[in-house]
Amino acid sequence: MLSKSNTYLSDSSMNWLSACQQLEQQGQAYCIATVLAYVGSVPRSSGAKMVISSQGQFDTLGGGNLEYQVIAKARENLKLQRDEPLIERFALSADLGQCCGGAVQVMFEFFQTQTPQVVIFGAGHVCQALTTVLHALPCHVKVIDSRPEWLEPLSEKGIETELHAHPIDAIEAIKDNAFVLIMTQDHGLDFELTQHTLESQRFAYIGLIGSEGKNQRFRFRLKEQLTNASLLDQLTCPIGHPDITGKLPMEVAVSVTAELMALFKTQQKPLPKNRDQTNEHQWQQANQARKTIKESHK
Repeated sequence: MLSKSNTYLSDSSMNWLSACQQLEQQGQAYCIATVLAYVGSVPRSSGAKMVISSQGQFDTLGGGNLEYQVIAKARENLKLQRDEPLIERFALSADLGQCCGGAVQVMFEFFQTQTPQVVIFGAGHVCQALTTVLHALPCHVKVIDSRPEWLEPLSEKGIETELHAHPIDAIEAIKDNAFVLIMTQDHGLDFELTQHTLESQRFAYIGLIGSEGKNQRFRFRLKEQLTNASLLDQLTCPIGHPDITGKLPMEVAVSVTAELMALFKTQQKPLPKNRDQTNEHQWQQANQARKTIKESHK
């Protein structure tokens, strides 16, 4: 059973910059739509912005069918994982059925998030300590467990939680390239989760808490049950930085965090070498758009 439901969020009162910061923290891709130029009567003037993600929209370009079309265009390109900016012209009378009589040029800028996603199976003592540290770092953390009493303190701290009677069922919905940590209260469940996450072959990291003895026992069994024994190369056990030892929950948390932070750095994509040229080209497009829309209404 899944207790968490996704909700569609619309908040026209939230400032666009605050929305960007929130979406970055949540690890969601988003689009900034900006009015570049306009002629005639329009809902918002040049410089007005709104932010659109796959699950919500923030701030406003004035509402109405214009905003509806802008949101649809943004989501269409977010789904395609577009990186390059896009400039579109909207005529408020003919195209959108609005009586303003003007026209606007809108620039769409797309931001595909690189925020690491950390998914923890098991909300026990180590998880409670680990989330305290990770919550202050630039990553998004989700904890999955079958025990509501262990998830509640995490939810109160602002950590995303999911209550599953059968945590195995949660694997399918985890995003690709996530960092998965397995630390439940049940060794049998740990084994099942390890087997299923390895078989999925789509995560950046799969870490299993435990001693070297547990590691050897699990690997022996997994070698017999996995479809390909080479999948074991994806498994990290024991977890944590080798130079940071200790058995207390917070000691383990610090060690695991150090390991994850090093891995986050290797996963991040470098900025394009031609970023300056791309920005310059973007503003050339914007200036040309302003000229075009004014000339078309002379």
